[in-house]
Amino acid sequence: MVQFAQSANKEFANILSDSIQEGLKNAIGESGMQAVFFHLGLSEHIGDPEAFHHAMYPLFRDGTTVLEKIIVKELFRKLNVSDYFLGDFGFQKYVSFARENFKIRMNGGEQL
Repeated sequence: MVQFAQSANKEFANILSDSIQEGLKNAIGESGMQAVFFHLGLSEHIGDPEAFHHAMYPLFRDGTTVLEKIIVKELFRKLNVSDYFLGDFGFQKYVSFARENFKIRMNGGEQL
């Protein structure tokens, strides 16, 4: 069971990483995405949505939320989760929802 949980966490982290990269690439282009990853060291923060937000905010300020929404849309698309309104947007809240939905589905349950 522990191995399954670790495998699910690793798979989700890979999907989240791909979603972040593709979302940023769609919003600011390939070279912009690469520059942001390099200069902000974002690869270190991919698994931690709160740290990711705090790394992005000094560069993009209020635009960070727009980029995070694009990333969440990409994440939901990859997980085949229909757009879901959870109240006020919070990157960490939406990523947590996607993570829980993914774990439930991996255990053979229905999507939230």
